[in-house]
Amino acid sequence: MRKLWQEKQVRLDGRNAEQIRPLNMQIDYLPNVHSSAVFARGETKVLSVITIGKISEKQLVDSIFNRSYKHFIHHYNFPGFAVNEIASYRAVSRREIGHGELVEKTFDFLIPAPASFPYTVRAVSEVLSSDGSSSQASICATSLSLMTAGVPLIRPAAGIALGLFEGKIYSDINGLEDKLGEMDFKIAGTEKGICSIQLDVKNQGISQELIRSSLAKARQARIYLLDEMKKHIYRPRPHLPTQVIKCRQLPVLKEKIGLIIGPRGKTINQLTEETGSTIEVQTDGYILIYHQEEDQLEKTCQAIKKIIRNG
Repeated sequence: MRKLWQEKQVRLDGRNAEQIRPLNMQIDYLPNVHSSAVFARGETKVLSVITIGKISEKQLVDSIFNRSYKHFIHHYNFPGFAVNEIASYRAVSRREIGHGELVEKTFDFLIPAPASFPYTVRAVSEVLSSDGSSSQASICATSLSLMTAGVPLIRPAAGIALGLFEGKIYSDINGLEDKLGEMDFKIAGTEKGICSIQLDVKNQGISQELIRSSLAKARQARIYLLDEMKKHIYRPRPHLPTQVIKCRQLPVLKEKIGLIIGPRGKTINQLTEETGSTIEVQTDGYILIYHQEEDQLEKTCQAIKKIIRNG
């Protein structure tokens, strides 16, 4: 690495310091799923698959500090074959958990709140092959698949990993540069700003000037990636896929909710049995109605409105 850079100002794979590896993207990659997309950068390739469910399918997070729920869940899988290794099935590693959390935190403030988007979204990133920066490729793939699914992202996101070798910052480091270099600086965000960062250093630390330079180079790379992603899908699709369960939000006065539930849940259970709809009562004065068929949703809405009028 040192000899090549000193003599020819190129990296091991022939790139200059700021050059990003060749990109390859594809949306709607898998049939019969809610959404999918593939993002490849050099030899790193990630498949993202989206599943959309009811808001009640949220994940409970019961920690020693607090009790909360997640409406966006991301899982990251890194099988042995992604790096040409033969590995038996094992429990999820700390690395996979950490990378999954990094991607999840990137989208925390990009996916609308449940009040405006009453669904739970699960994204799974399957690393098909890896030569560095698979977590940042997962962010790009997840962004593509979310927009393909019609999830109304506030803005698309992309991620890039930067390295450091003898004082020179490299953009989009590969696996060998990660191993031999002094830094792995993962920076993800939108065209407006940064959503998540993760920094690993192998030296005694990096200066503020290096951090500023890294952030500037990361923004330049991020804008390039987002422009390339927009060539495949410019904005979220206006509608959810036909396979996704449909939802209606019905505002109801809190004093009327008891009429819909009925004594010991008799009324709401009868409605569910007659229409096949799932009815979920929210504490903020809304009732959520889910069904696969639009006509059954309308039938349930009219039945609830009739109960409220007669009550």
